[in-house]
Amino acid sequence: MIFKDLGELSYEKTWQLQESTRQNIQGGRADSVVFFVEHPPTMTLGRGEDGSNIESSRQWLKNNGFDVVETNRGGKVTYHGPGQLVVYPVIDLRLYHLGVKDYVHCLEDIVIDLLAQYQIQAYKRDDLIGVWVGVEKIASIGIHVSRHVSIHGMALNVSTNLSHFGYITPCGLQDVQMTSMHALGCRAAMLEIKKKIQEIFLSRMPTR
Repeated sequence: MIFKDLGELSYEKTWQLQESTRQNIQGGRADSVVFFVEHPPTMTLGRGEDGSNIESSRQWLKNNGFDVVETNRGGKVTYHGPGQLVVYPVIDLRLYHLGVKDYVHCLEDIVIDLLAQYQIQAYKRDDLIGVWVGVEKIASIGIHVSRHVSIHGMALNVSTNLSHFGYITPCGLQDVQMTSMHALGCRAAMLEIKKKIQEIFLSRMPTR
């Protein structure tokens, strides 16, 4: 498994990279890859989004510096932006003996393990996908699986501008409040967090 840090890259370019990597994995030309990235301010609409969870018009968002992208991941609308660490594992789930539900839970557990290292007590819910601290959501998860290979992944709010979530109903959840590691008093550097997630990811993934 290879880990690649893309720095800051647009959502659409990162998505294209994931899709081409998936094709190479499906064709036996590549091993699993985990991408780390931060996106410029972007609203992404998952397969379950009908537009009703966007508080402002798409044109207004574009005029005010937000990219708006319809994507093939599961879920509804969410926000990506600077200060949010997005982790995109492109992996063949069969090689790790994982079903889709187990894989999603694994991604949640990776975030929970990471936050525990910073004395942030987080948890997952049976009724909703994602990671929570108290009543607030700190990480979102959405994937897309084709021919056993998964793309997209998880987004952890590190120092994200939380006010940008106010332009949408995050994940279609009424009255949900988003939080971040910085909002909870944790000032860990992004590079340090990436290193820890890599270590946790390798320890959490089942042996091939």
